[in-house]
Amino acid sequence: MTSADNLRAFKRDGRIVVVGASLAGLRAAEALRDEGFTGSLTMIGDELGEPYDRPPLSKQVLTGWVPAGGTTLPRRRGIDAEWLLGVPASGLDLATNHVRLADGREVPFDRVLISTGVRARPWFVESEAALDGVFVVRTREHAESLQRALAAGPSRVLVIGAGFTGSEIASICRERDIPVTVAELAPAPLVGALGAMIGEVAADMQRAHGVDLRCGVKVARLEGDAQGRFRRAHFDDGSTVDADVAVVALGSIRNTEWLRESGLAAGVWGITCDTGCRALDINGRVTDDVFAAGDVARCPNPIYEYRLIALEHWANAVEQAEVAAHNMVSAQADRWPHLSIPLFWSIQFGVNIKSVGVPTFADEVVVTQGSLDDHRFVTAYGYRGRVTAAVSFNNGKWLDHYRRLIETAAPFPPPCPTPDQPADMKPVPVDFPGPALLAQGATAVVTGHDPGERRVTAVHQHRQEEGQTTTTGTPGTLQRIFDYSARADPYPLYAELRKTPVARQEDGSYVISAYHEITDILNDPHLSSDVRNLSRPMPSVEGGATSSFIHMDSPEHDRLRRMAMRHFGPPHTPGLVTGLEGFLTATVGSLIDDLAGKEQIDVVDDFAFPFPVTVICHLLGVPREDEPRFHLWVNDIMNSIDYNPKTDPKEKLDKGVQARKDLRQCLGELVEQRHSRPGEDLLSRLANDDGPDGRMADAEIVATAKLLLIAGHETIVNLITNGMLTLLRHAQVLQRLRDEPNLVVPLVEELLRYEPPVHIIPWRAAYSDITVADTVIPQGSQIMLMLASGSRDPKRFHDPDRFDPDRRDNQHLGFGSGIHLCFGGPLARRETQIALTELVRRLDRPRLVADPPPYRPSPVLRGPIHLDIEQGDG
Repeated sequence: MTSADNLRAFKRDGRIVVVGASLAGLRAAEALRDEGFTGSLTMIGDELGEPYDRPPLSKQVLTGWVPAGGTTLPRRRGIDAEWLLGVPASGLDLATNHVRLADGREVPFDRVLISTGVRARPWFVESEAALDGVFVVRTREHAESLQRALAAGPSRVLVIGAGFTGSEIASICRERDIPVTVAELAPAPLVGALGAMIGEVAADMQRAHGVDLRCGVKVARLEGDAQGRFRRAHFDDGSTVDADVAVVALGSIRNTEWLRESGLAAGVWGITCDTGCRALDINGRVTDDVFAAGDVARCPNPIYEYRLIALEHWANAVEQAEVAAHNMVSAQADRWPHLSIPLFWSIQFGVNIKSVGVPTFADEVVVTQGSLDDHRFVTAYGYRGRVTAAVSFNNGKWLDHYRRLIETAAPFPPPCPTPDQPADMKPVPVDFPGPALLAQGATAVVTGHDPGERRVTAVHQHRQEEGQTTTTGTPGTLQRIFDYSARADPYPLYAELRKTPVARQEDGSYVISAYHEITDILNDPHLSSDVRNLSRPMPSVEGGATSSFIHMDSPEHDRLRRMAMRHFGPPHTPGLVTGLEGFLTATVGSLIDDLAGKEQIDVVDDFAFPFPVTVICHLLGVPREDEPRFHLWVNDIMNSIDYNPKTDPKEKLDKGVQARKDLRQCLGELVEQRHSRPGEDLLSRLANDDGPDGRMADAEIVATAKLLLIAGHETIVNLITNGMLTLLRHAQVLQRLRDEPNLVVPLVEELLRYEPPVHIIPWRAAYSDITVADTVIPQGSQIMLMLASGSRDPKRFHDPDRFDPDRRDNQHLGFGSGIHLCFGGPLARRETQIALTELVRRLDRPRLVADPPPYRPSPVLRGPIHLDIEQGDG
């Protein structure tokens, strides 16, 4: 049969399952029938009853204008579907093409559309959330219950969160002459979605209408009476407010947890898709039978530099559903891209607020029409000199004009199209808050590039009461892991640690040791790599020098990483690693040539240690005559990393500090030379590149080069040494590698899981409160991530303690995860592949001299300090 025949057969007899029976799901089902699909159609929804419209819930339903039951979505046509309502989906099996339901049933499909949307983020303390009078607003039942509570005339309403939903509810309270207090962690309402300028206007508007607006504070605790009714809220500044009703408006959680084991790129920001609504798997590959639409989908938008954008917009859900439905039943050449410009509206305090575009994708904002004081104006948002969004207050008729400006990348600031030009049209910084607040209330959030990241942790914005924080821990186990006696085999202790996946330590830090919890938090936007965000900051070994981007957070991290990746690897320099193949092979060959005739060799000193320094020096363009100095500096720095003040002379530490200074100075001189005499090396390209992010400062280039040299060195040395040790312990695998050189590719991936070069990330900081596995990690806490433990987690890997180079499902943590995924990974892999292949091929009957060998003191960068082997007849 031809592909056209197959498509006709699928449209006639195929099986499509829609998971999520709300706006996007219903409109997609109708569009499928409009497209001529006559096969079986199954609608799965976790709520009972007909699909209904959600925007009226926080508007007309709460005012009493429309009953909750009157929000049912109108049917455009019959869809002839099987409805499975009231039972949520619990899993997706792409190997057998089945959707698993929570009641144990399995629903087969040929293609599936995921439109599971979002749910309201609950109050973070379950017992307080259960108090009579504490509400969220997402479902019809939520809105109906809150409407009854407001109709009863409460003495005061507390609204927690001043995003769009919270502000609309506060507005309704004032319309009904109900006293209302709004608590907002950010400096002003709507600031996370629209920036500081609009935030100030929104704050003035709320206070002018009698709202008790409290910004920059957290609600620390909700207090109830003896009958379980909400009565008082306690703030982190020590103040309180008495109220009968509390509405938790802290944003939403995308319903993706059920996809955790599916292999899709699904997490807190939704399901990553292409512009045709096809879902991507965890490796960033497009799936052809899985589609997503609505609030749960995050797609690249060409207008916004192909950033992945997640939207909670009514119009977007409808448009995306129709595109997804068309593409599910169309040939590749006939499929549509979803390229619409986001639209949003909100009515509060008598003002109609509308936006077009993505305000969070901006660095400047300017008033182009009207007056802020009159609450009738239009602001345009710009990013690097082009228009990216516009927001209107009571002036929405002009948004089509701004939409055209966005679509045509018009220059920013744009001219005023009407006579009501403001006296001052000077752009100002848009001034969004930090990442801890950015997502609160934002309806269009720029969420990054990486299609393979998984973010599935629900992040709460408020701190749990000190006495209620989950405090668990196995301090004895952690101490034994750090004791040198465990260095040869820490894995049994890791298994013990995993019994408490998130463990609070006596000093207030947290240890995370299980795979899913580690990947969750590494992909959480509220995890910080900036030491300044620790409540007890640690001293820097850099002595005030510019940090590399691995110690930075977005957006600065993203900017520097993009600039470095333009010259270091895919997608901008895809040929870099393959272009180094000849040099890598020659360098390995030369090092092995020097081992000829030796009966006993040290894999570390004789091979693994000098190899990566030579490679990075070549890549950076370090003159050959300077290479010996680089080898000495790296040696001193590596020794200082293992410094123990109780047993080592202080000279060991001092030499490392001096080596860092000398290395920085030398690299700085090389960068300065490359400005006037550029070559073909990486330093030259970084020093003279005026790319879309501008040019790196010299200090940033030096920090990036030093990162490559030091981090790249310690990773490669351990990976090669652990690899040879593992192969010598598994003689059959070693022989297979000799006979099947192509085995080296999956073998190195298994090494990264089984004996990784980096075992522990010793610290990260909680930028704000983070919830992982039902444990609240307070803002400022130090978090230790046990990567090697996660890669041996039996809940994620079958038979994890077995070395299996044929392992297929191998999403290990050897190079980390999330935005700080090792950017030198492709080069590290190829260096190790060539090194192990040639060592195994050319060494003569290698045998271990001692097993276990002596290990480095560090439990973080775990690997043998020496690996002595015999060869030949010795």
